[in-house]
Amino acid sequence: MSWFSRFKKDVAIDFQSNKDSDDFVLLTWDSCRYDAFIKAKKPNLDPYGVARKATAMATFTMPAHAAMFQGFLPHCFHDEPLYNRYVQQLWRVSHRRVHTKPLVAIPPHTKNIIQGLRNRGYYTSGVGAMYWFRDAKFLKDGFKHFTVTGYNGRLQNEILLNRITKHAKNKPVFGFINYGETHSPFHHADMVERKKEIDSRFSLGRLFNQKGLKSNEWRFDQEAFDMQVSCAEFLDARAGELIAYFKNRGRPTTFVVCADHGECLGEDGLYGHAIYHEKVMEIPLLIFRINAPAHPAPEVIEERVKAAAATTLTQGIV
Repeated sequence: MSWFSRFKKDVAIDFQSNKDSDDFVLLTWDSCRYDAFIKAKKPNLDPYGVARKATAMATFTMPAHAAMFQGFLPHCFHDEPLYNRYVQQLWRVSHRRVHTKPLVAIPPHTKNIIQGLRNRGYYTSGVGAMYWFRDAKFLKDGFKHFTVTGYNGRLQNEILLNRITKHAKNKPVFGFINYGETHSPFHHADMVERKKEIDSRFSLGRLFNQKGLKSNEWRFDQEAFDMQVSCAEFLDARAGELIAYFKNRGRPTTFVVCADHGECLGEDGLYGHAIYHEKVMEIPLLIFRINAPAHPAPEVIEERVKAAAATTLTQGIV
């Protein structure tokens, strides 16, 4: 259960700092399917809750991240703040005409949430695996430092954490990593055995030149699925390294862990992504907070609910 879902949405706002004392970390596991994420063993993330089944904001990396950087996280059809932006949004550029203000309100006309946080004194650093972050330069807007590494989760963590240690000892942080291991052809540094046939099945030449038509005769690619599960387990370990670092850093920190989109693994005769299909749109979303103040007792929560019901104003970070 997430840190806020124990409480009624009317008072969830109380569990967010309003003095820029919070750090934020956004981790995207590129192409990771919801079912692969759930199947993976995740000893580092599981203590912080169960990922919700969410809908991606786009079918491929560039537009999905553009949406998230505007504050539009993947959407869950649950009556929960942050998971469902219509209940309450985590980050939003301009909150006019929204009855419940976001936890982090960025002034109108700001390029994106990263620039908005940077304007407030945050140190903003990102590391991307996909070459979209190299070629679509607007994806780096607002970041003080950004590096594109290719598929290398350990190096990505090292770069981000070294920068924070060097540049943000006394500053709030917005940190971002786009991991590539869960993207086809599903490989990570600790993978011992690997069948080369999967590389041909997920080669760009094949993915870019398939028919793009649904077929009634198809077979699920179990081998590819198992490999993506293995990559998700590898990334759980990387998430554990980040959690340990931010716990030691000591500031309240909100983590958002999600995929940017999913992946077809043979369903309806389709492979890959960048095509509208339920398995491309179905992704995991997990939001949790560490180093947060202790939660108040249930009776205190009920008093806050009554107080919230007696007023029409819900305050966010402004």
